[in-house]
Formats: sequence, structure tokens, C-alpha cells
Amino acid sequence: MKYPVRKLFILTPLFLALNVLTYSGSASAMMELHDEQLSNVTGQALIQMGKTAGDALSPDVTFYKAGLDVNLELNMNIKELQLGCTASNAGTSQYCDIDIRNFSLSGLPSAYNTNPTTEGSPDYSGDGGRVATNALLTRPFFEFAINNDDSRTLREVVGVRMGAQSMVGMLSSGLANNATPSTSDGIQSLSGYMQIAGTTGEVDTAASVFGSNSVNCVPLSGVANCQSLGGKVRTLFGDRYFRSLPTDGATTGITVPSLNVGFTLPAFTVKGKRLTQAVANNVSATIPWLPIAPAGGCPSGYASECAAANAQIAGVDFSNDLLRVLLTENGNSTTWPGDCIRVFVCVVSNSNFAMADGSAITDLELDITFKQSLSMFHNIPLEDSGFSLSFQQQALHWPGANADDIAAAGWWMSFAKPVQLGYLQAQQQVDVSDVLPQVAEAVTNSLLAGAPIDVSGLGDSWTAITNGILEKQLVISVAGQTASLTLENQQLRSQHITPNCWGSATFC
Repeated sequence: MKYPVRKLFILTPLFLALNVLTYSGSASAMMELHDEQLSNVTGQALIQMGKTAGDALSPDVTFYKAGLDVNLELNMNIKELQLGCTASNAGTSQYCDIDIRNFSLSGLPSAYNTNPTTEGSPDYSGDGGRVATNALLTRPFFEFAINNDDSRTLREVVGVRMGAQSMVGMLSSGLANNATPSTSDGIQSLSGYMQIAGTTGEVDTAASVFGSNSVNCVPLSGVANCQSLGGKVRTLFGDRYFRSLPTDGATTGITVPSLNVGFTLPAFTVKGKRLTQAVANNVSATIPWLPIAPAGGCPSGYASECAAANAQIAGVDFSNDLLRVLLTENGNSTTWPGDCIRVFVCVVSNSNFAMADGSAITDLELDITFKQSLSMFHNIPLEDSGFSLSFQQQALHWPGANADDIAAAGWWMSFAKPVQLGYLQAQQQVDVSDVLPQVAEAVTNSLLAGAPIDVSGLGDSWTAITNGILEKQLVISVAGQTASLTLENQQLRSQHITPNCWGSATFC
């Protein structure tokens, strides 16, 4: 381990205390003070000690703590912080309890903002560089866990912890904020406890095509990746069902343009042994207006959302969008029969359908599971948070730790307060193609529940009979139906790394 320490102010009070004792001893002998004289003397102890009985989670353990009532300023770099890399861990996917490459500790930038509206990466330009700042540790301490403290023969040390009552600073890991996980940089494995504060963010979705996959299926069939749409139409011959034919060569699908989507990340906790990934569930996002045709007029209920979406689709080519649909004489949405519509002979079975200007899917709700390799988390800001690093031979609940922070056997890193990652933005566009089959199901449910699409006019009927292209403006609400999406290993703009070095060095 390499850990150059630039300022270690803890040495100053120790040296001062030693000088005072040396001077006092050489100048005169110690004098006895009576109780009345002692009552007039006030002071503060440099070293503070305490004893705490274990709680219900660690009932047989007694904790002894020794700390310094000082502020410690610290700036350091550690090339490789590896703890708990023992033979007993062989055979697991990770061989270390804690394995962090290119680890740095410094102060927070003076202009630090916990919820920036820009990229959110730390900016030390107003501080003369990151290396000119120091983390502040208040009341650093050591603590020992003693099992069977009342027995002289069975007493044993089962854990030791070092940390600080509070820390203000920036922890960082890694040299570069890459687009993919690294096996040689950043956090490779972590045993510990860290809460992530709730925050917000945004992503740009990647453009895709909807309804043109080659899966042979019917709507609501439950077949994986099925993108066939179904609904009801009102024709000259009465109300009928229709379904799209994604396997038909004439079907080219519906363009789903790239959009900027905001999301809300709820608070969650990274907790466990030799973790390599953080998982956040129930990340929510809503797309209020998803255009599936060129821009058109915006209805009053979606005026601002529609206008914002329309501004993003300028230049998107929808001209080749086409669904080949099968119109059915009889049956229902369960059987989706293939009979054509008849009068005396088969009048029409297949028709071509396109979305008219202003068509959209509205109120699309997403439930996102966010999985992120720990090697892609680089910046951990600490704002007056307790911090500790412990080693124990059994699971322990250290005094003052959160109720769910149970340190597992081995090495354990713990952060007392939630970490604020700031405003989150994905660097690349996000692929949402996995959502499209769920959208097809939601759209089908909405079309079946609503009024039939009216194609009973003579013009529409003639277009259908002559195999022309029917165009209808459809604004389809899928409110109340939630689609699930898993996003994994997104490169976040807020995780760019500021080197803790002088000059152009990336690590020192």
C-alpha cells in the first residue's frame, strides 16, 4: 500500500503535550492541589475513552472506545486498497472483502452542490485543484469488541474498528469514467454498508422500431417479444376485430423516436459481503407524450408535454411506417381468428394502416431496475457523515451504527449518512427495445377497452378494399399500465474523475 499523507494534524497536539510534560518535569516538581483548588480548574481531555454494552444484536459483546477530541485534516492516495484477501475466500467470484484500485481522499470542492442541474462532477477550479483540499475528520477513534468481558478465562477480542465521528470529504476510486465496467480500476469488490440518497436524473432513449419483429404471435398471447397489436374497428359491415401482422413482409413497423426522459431514483442501500454491483429497484419514469407520427396539434390536456416532445422529433422520418393488419369477421380478442370480412364473397382480409400526424401513446409509465457495476461509481461525497473501517471474526452491530448496519465477519466499510450522488445523466442513449412488447400489450388493452376505430366511411372502406393505406390519428392512453425495464452499467456524467495530483498526473 502506498498512502502519502500531506497533512496529519493529529501529531501537533501530541507533540505539544509531550513538550509540556518535559518542560514541567525539568522546571519544578509536581504540586498537590486540594479539592477547592481543583474545582477552579477547567479543561478538556485530548483522549476520550468509553465503554458500551452490546445491544440485542450483539448481546454478549462489550465495546471499548478510545478517541481523540481533535480535527484531523487528511489528503491521501492509495494505489491498491486490498483487505481480506485470504485463502479462506478462494473459490468465490471475488477474493477480497475490499478491493479498491486508485483510491483517493480529499476535501469537497468549495462550490460543491448536492443536486446540480449540470453534469454534477466535482469542480475544484475555485480551490486551486483538488490536491489543495483536505478531508476533515472529527474525533477519530479506535474501538475494540470484547466477547465474554466478565470472564478472565473466556475473554477475547472479536473485532476492532477505526473511524471518525464525522467526515467531510470526497472519496474517489479509479482513473477514468469508462463506458463499461473495469476489472482493474475502481471498486472491484466491497463489503460494507452505504445508503444512497434519493435523487433525480434524465436519459435519452435510443430510437427504435415498434411492431415489425418476426415473432409469429397474436396480441396478448404471452409469447416473449410479441409486438402484435390488436383492437376494434367500426366498418360498413359492423364492428370487427383487427390485429397487426408483424411477420407480414408489408409491415415495416412504427418509428419510436429518441426522447429525453426524466426519472426519479428512490433511496436505497448498498449492503453486503464482497459486492460487485449496486441494485436500485423501483426507479420510476413517465413518458407523458410519445409521438409515433409526425408532429400535429397538441390536445389541451397534454399541451406542454406534447410541444416538448414535438420539438425533439424534428427531422425524424416516419414516412415508411406501415402496419399490415388482418380484419376478422367473427371471433374475439382471445381467439383472434383469421376470417376475412364477407358480404357474399370475401371483401377484405388484409389492410395497410399508418399513423396520421399527431398520433401518440400517452401516460407510459416505466418501473426501472438499475444495476450498476461498482467499478463505474467513482465519486462518493461525504457530508458530515460518520465513517468506519472494521474487522471482526463474527457479525457485529457496532455502537452508533444504523440498525440495519450489521458488520459481517471479515473487513467492513461503513458510512453513517446517505451519500448524495447528485443529478444523474446517462452519457449514452439508453436502449428501451425490451419495453416494446409490453407497450404492444398495453396499447392492445387500451384499444380493446375504448371505442372502435371508425373506418366506416366510404373513403376509408374504398381504401381498404383497394389495398390502399388507411391513415388515422390515434392518441392512445396507457395510463395505469406499467412497463418494466432493466438498465445495466450506464456511464454517468456525474462520475467523471478529478485527479488528486499536481500537474497533469492522473494518479500519484
